[in-house]
Amino acid sequence: MENSGYVGAPYNFVPFYKDVVSVEKEQMMTHDKIEHELLTGEIAYTATAKLPIFISDGKEKPDFVKNERGEYMIPGSSMRGLIRSNTQILGLSSFGEDIDDYRLMYRNVAAAQGKDDGYGAILGAEPANIGDGKSVSVLKNVKAGYIEKVGSEYVIYQTEVDKISDQFGEMNYYVLSERTIAEDLRKKDTSFSYFKEHPNCLEHVMKDGFKKIQDRGRIHYKGTTNQHYTEGYYNISYEVTNTRQITAVGNPGTYKHEGYLVCTGHMNEKKSKYIIPKMDQSKEHIQISKADVDAFQIDYNKKKNTLRNNKKYYNLPETGEIKPVFYIQLDHLYFGFTPRLRLFYDHTIKEGYKQTKKSFDYAKSLFGTIDKNENIGYKSKVAFTDAVLCGNVNKSEESSVILGEPKPTSYLDYLVQKGGKTTYNTQGFELRGVKQYWLHKTLESYSYSNAGKNDKVFTHMKPLKEGSRFTGSVRFQNLTKAELGLLLWSICLEDDCLMNIGMGKSLGYGVIGLEDVTLKIFDTEKAYDLNQTLDWQPMMTGDIKTYIDAYKSEINGKLRGKDIDSLSSIQSFFKMHDRNLIPDNHVIRYMSIDKKEYQSRKRPLDSIDEVIKKSERSANEKKIVEKPVIEKKTAAEKKELRSGSVYQAEIKGYQGKKVKFLIDGNYILTALENIKGIDDLNKKNMKEMLPAGKKVTVELKKIKVDNETIYKVSIQ
Repeated sequence: MENSGYVGAPYNFVPFYKDVVSVEKEQMMTHDKIEHELLTGEIAYTATAKLPIFISDGKEKPDFVKNERGEYMIPGSSMRGLIRSNTQILGLSSFGEDIDDYRLMYRNVAAAQGKDDGYGAILGAEPANIGDGKSVSVLKNVKAGYIEKVGSEYVIYQTEVDKISDQFGEMNYYVLSERTIAEDLRKKDTSFSYFKEHPNCLEHVMKDGFKKIQDRGRIHYKGTTNQHYTEGYYNISYEVTNTRQITAVGNPGTYKHEGYLVCTGHMNEKKSKYIIPKMDQSKEHIQISKADVDAFQIDYNKKKNTLRNNKKYYNLPETGEIKPVFYIQLDHLYFGFTPRLRLFYDHTIKEGYKQTKKSFDYAKSLFGTIDKNENIGYKSKVAFTDAVLCGNVNKSEESSVILGEPKPTSYLDYLVQKGGKTTYNTQGFELRGVKQYWLHKTLESYSYSNAGKNDKVFTHMKPLKEGSRFTGSVRFQNLTKAELGLLLWSICLEDDCLMNIGMGKSLGYGVIGLEDVTLKIFDTEKAYDLNQTLDWQPMMTGDIKTYIDAYKSEINGKLRGKDIDSLSSIQSFFKMHDRNLIPDNHVIRYMSIDKKEYQSRKRPLDSIDEVIKKSERSANEKKIVEKPVIEKKTAAEKKELRSGSVYQAEIKGYQGKKVKFLIDGNYILTALENIKGIDDLNKKNMKEMLPAGKKVTVELKKIKVDNETIYKVSIQ
């Protein structure tokens, strides 16, 4: 039973097979040999779309990719990537070359780890007294400065003021509230006329002011969002009191102090502007390491497509450009363009990669590799042609979708969890495995209420309809029988298995079946026997199963008593590709931001088996309930509740430590201690875990206590 709302994703993870199966170096070096034992030939196949499919041509207004003759096709490089991934899993091979070795960045991990050792502790988040009995929250470890690219390196310059006062720690910048600006602009002689001239600096419309709102015992102020607000920094002058209160902002030269006004990214109800004193280049500057620059740039490149407005604001400066920056200098240097920085994790991604290191494996032998130790390259033994569309072009209607992109920063998904608190800061953390998208039975549809009028967040796809067929081939040279068997297994998979390719896999696009697979092998004896007539077609048809069996036999011998078909990684892979085990869309969708499912999530991603079971249980519940539950029934319509029976119930409300259920027209109150199936259920979280209106499947048990009927409820 879900114990903290919906948690799910359109992808999951096939666990790594940790003890990589190696091959000998001699097996890598067969390119220039002509031996009867080595196999050369071609595998032909047809890829049939089971749902609409879209392979982008990469243009600004993307269309389905075409070859130089104008034919729609699946590029050979796309098919190569798909089959290579299958080969790595089925070949019990290494994924080390596919995993980036850099530090991820994060924000607000404190919610999961506790403030003392989390995000807030690093920033130094504490209250500070500003006089008149008032206090503000400050980030005592965060400083402001100016970043510049000098040659190929980046440096941070300090400001004129190192820090303002001891209670503000290392802070050397000022925080200005938009409420202060709004109140001052009402005056006849305002000191903030700068903002009348630059209204795009403000996140809220000043003429509307801020409404005082009390919510759950907390007073806050809400204003009307300024749709024209954009991130940026502006050269200004200002006045400030000895208690750090900004009293005036104007153009340069208007007031005593010079600096920059910094307007960071928009967040709901955020009302803070930041003012940074001007730069002092006479002070010692801070050198940023290349590793940190590279990690920052990777992080920016991964998130830039999600940035709606001024993307350049969040990127590193270009040569000769100087821009305001915030930073923390503790055991590690953290930097960014907002005070609430994205911090570098303690460990790199690859530190969590636990497969054994082997120089050569089956996938490397087939697809090639570079041996960095010996500085030798081994070329690929396989080549993929483009798979060209057969028959007529049948296009679906254009689809405008928001494509979510899985990110390894989601540690509850990507890492093996221990209590839901394992992050890239955890010593000994472990990557969960190889990410694979679930197959879909039907296309997923979403409403995009948060997208607004921002067309940039949409991808406009022009897919081809289901039933579209593409023919392609794979040419291979000098393979062993086992290598050819692995390649064929990676293409054919098992009966009733499908794959997915292209854009929109998270929504169900691109589900394909590789069908009509044929194998032709070059007969060297026919081709080079000088004692017989020249044969212009020295190709013979090969039996696919024979070669797959040869591979399984060879690798089982290397597994020392294990059977490759019984390995958990292999079984997990085929479960995700079996058309008979495809989960319902509602258990493999992305978590909703609108419903705050993602923000309130507390649990790791379910395992592959758990997702399949959840989908099967949901299907069984639909069979049980032939009619919708009627919310209210008359006394005559009520049915007697039987102990030990399973019912569909609806949560109707709460009384103290009891939950009110509606079951077949009967309202029952059940104490929390009599509700089973939800871990750690208590009075504080019962409304979250059992929200009013939620429908659940329950098993009832009736017991008599002091002549009173008590119901025990087991939620399934």
